[in-house]
Amino acid sequence: MPGYGNSMGSMSFRNRGMVSSRKEDWEGAQVLLKGPGMKILYPYAKVMGLFFPVGKLRNGGSCEFITEKCCIECYACSLDTDMGVESELKKQIYEYFVKTSSNRITEQILKELKEANCNIFTWFASGDCPSKLTNKFYAIVKKLDIAGIIQTGFTRNEKLWKKCKNLSKSRILLTIENIDDQLVPGWYSLPNYKIGAIDIVEVGIGNVRVSVGCGGGYYEEHIKILGKDTSHLKLDCNACYKNKTGCFIITETIS
Repeated sequence: MPGYGNSMGSMSFRNRGMVSSRKEDWEGAQVLLKGPGMKILYPYAKVMGLFFPVGKLRNGGSCEFITEKCCIECYACSLDTDMGVESELKKQIYEYFVKTSSNRITEQILKELKEANCNIFTWFASGDCPSKLTNKFYAIVKKLDIAGIIQTGFTRNEKLWKKCKNLSKSRILLTIENIDDQLVPGWYSLPNYKIGAIDIVEVGIGNVRVSVGCGGGYYEEHIKILGKDTSHLKLDCNACYKNKTGCFIITETIS
């Protein structure tokens, strides 16, 4: 997963016109950010991540493109307990993203990353980007990319994935259920529900490669199969970037 870019301390986005005076912008900020301790980012994989509510839109979730299998098996459904981000807080964060402009959201993300001394950001530690937010999310990803923030994340929103493919410091992966599907070149995430992990798939022209990827239960079976130490892969984006693995390298070839 992600790594390091330009120093955030040298960036002055307020002077670059990234603060909006739009009514909905300020209302969105007031909905969530009522005190100095209120945040929109929370620790995930030893970096900072975004947590949205899990589940179908009609049930109050943000996963418009969720499959029935994912709905049943999704590891993120247990993150309320494991990661300390409660369902109500996820809903408030989602509401903030809906009501606040992309400029102000970007400024808030940069502020929180700087406070956490973190230049790594992962999208959708839980939840996903619904179609109505696709353009807004792409605008935020692009602004963060320009600011030097290395980003990663998994989504089932194919339109968002296609928009983000060519950004220099961002690797957003499209989640699929079957590696045998007709896939266009790009990066994909393939859930391994059995062990609670995600494998990283790179599709090139006439070539499909997979690495033992990223996830929760973490690599007990993969470690046995590979016969080597992969302990640095235990849900640590810093380690993955440093060791050029996970989202950053491919270790196996599928014939």
